[in-house]
Amino acid sequence: MSGLLIPSLALALLAQDLRRTPAVAVAESAGPTVVNISADVVEKNPFSGANRFDPFWQQFFEGQNQPQRTSQSLGSGVIIDASGLVLTNEHVVSRASRITVTLKDRRKLEADVVAADPAFDVAVLKITSTKDLPVARLGTSEDLMPGEPAIAIGNPFGLSNSVTTGVVSALHRSVQAGNRVYEDFIQTDAAINPGNSGGALFNIEGRLIGINTAIYQSANGIGFAIPIDKAMAVVDEVLKYGEVRPVFLGLSVERFGRSGARVRRVYPGTPAAELGLEVGDLIVDIGGAVVEDGRGYLNVERSLVPGQKVKLRVRRASASLDFELIARELSMTQAVRIGQEALGFSVSAQKRGPLIVTRVSKGSHAAEVGLIPGDAILSLAGRPIRSLEDFERMCARLRGADSVSLIVGRRGRSYYVTLRLG
Repeated sequence: MSGLLIPSLALALLAQDLRRTPAVAVAESAGPTVVNISADVVEKNPFSGANRFDPFWQQFFEGQNQPQRTSQSLGSGVIIDASGLVLTNEHVVSRASRITVTLKDRRKLEADVVAADPAFDVAVLKITSTKDLPVARLGTSEDLMPGEPAIAIGNPFGLSNSVTTGVVSALHRSVQAGNRVYEDFIQTDAAINPGNSGGALFNIEGRLIGINTAIYQSANGIGFAIPIDKAMAVVDEVLKYGEVRPVFLGLSVERFGRSGARVRRVYPGTPAAELGLEVGDLIVDIGGAVVEDGRGYLNVERSLVPGQKVKLRVRRASASLDFELIARELSMTQAVRIGQEALGFSVSAQKRGPLIVTRVSKGSHAAEVGLIPGDAILSLAGRPIRSLEDFERMCARLRGADSVSLIVGRRGRSYYVTLRLG
């Protein structure tokens, strides 16, 4: 009898070892760090100010006595610090009035948003109680390899701590969401469904490599995650400054073109100038993303975080050159100078009255539409311009825009102009 039990026991143990794959180990060790997020979202009724005593409106307001309604946004998050910090997507907690975090052990804890940046879709929550919190081990997204295993853990459709497995399908993907392009995503075929937003993407070692964010609705098996290095850089920025400071590599590129972005100016004292980039260089790759034209280059540059390393590949004559730059904060002085160059004119303030155009650049669209020295700038990009500070503030926002609206005053009359930016 004992002679039969020993082989059976050995086979059972062997089978158990075979079943306990690395993915199982990751689910057991890292799964508790992933939380469910429930956010009460207060939405104002757009018709709450209407006259409800009017018979026309009463048909629409039957059963709607409250000017506001509350819905719940279900998403995921991952605990990144023992102090109770939870990393998630900004869109999961947008407009939330009350946030509840549910742990794998079914504890329900209140949380507050301490920092968020919608441009990068990253938010940081703070749990009110920090007793015995499991914390994710941070990995790096710098050395990810297409084809390596990836494990996604989240709360799809509210089903807490669901585990899906796959691989890293690709790196440096661009994702279009509304009128904005998000850059530098990890693509994975590990299933990411509604409710997975803000959840964790782990590598086979159980280290956090990404924050699951989006799915490609037209196909199965295509999901996207924010690389953890980018996400943590955004966290540092928003905790210190309240937002991610814009960056500038030091290049002005031609907006349109084919098979790359042509450098039209290199600004002194910037990373690009210090590393020797030149006017006429053709940028064909930035940060691993192929550059189709100037728009593509600017989209990637806007997605960078101060201090982030980024590699550029350029073509110069018949040579291919590689550069590694460190992104720096775009100063207000630089932003104003770039904005004024794009507008094609400069202004000066008077003791009284509006700002006056003092110079119009030859060959600019401002010159083509007939702007001349002495014209008054009354409005820029839909905002009234009452001081030099107003003008500079608006100039700093023009970087990357294709056109801008102006209201120009001349001889007591005002004219509306759409100005193409150079």
